[in-house]
Amino acid sequence: MEYVKLTEENIDAVVCNYVDYYNNYDNGCWTYEKAYKRIHQVMTIEDAECMVQYADGKMSGFVMGYYKEFDDLKAYFLEEIVIFAEYQNKGYGAAFLEELEALVRRNGVEHLELISVNDEHHMHFYKKSGFYAATNLVMMGKHFEI
Repeated sequence: MEYVKLTEENIDAVVCNYVDYYNNYDNGCWTYEKAYKRIHQVMTIEDAECMVQYADGKMSGFVMGYYKEFDDLKAYFLEEIVIFAEYQNKGYGAAFLEELEALVRRNGVEHLELISVNDEHHMHFYKKSGFYAATNLVMMGKHFEI
């Protein structure tokens, strides 16, 4: 596998694959414009670390996230990891997480965090990679009617 930085040069292909994946496999309703904005927002955050994974020359997935500084450690927040449908359940996601972990550890990260969908599939994936469900945090939200 090959890993490259997500840049302005390859964002178009990432966005097209993102829209295709979520709209065709996850019942999404993404437009190119909305997906571009979401990915570009994260990609341009100060201290962003975003990568694209290729298998045999074809894009198989991408990750996006950013470094976070705390008083006692440096962390990395994994905003999203996407492995495209034809590459799922074949070890590509685990390999990508290993590559990401090695990279952020070389950059001084002591803690990796993310927010995940709370279902069996996602929990299995993250737990087998050594993640645990935090018990000292609660995700909060507030929805506005438009």
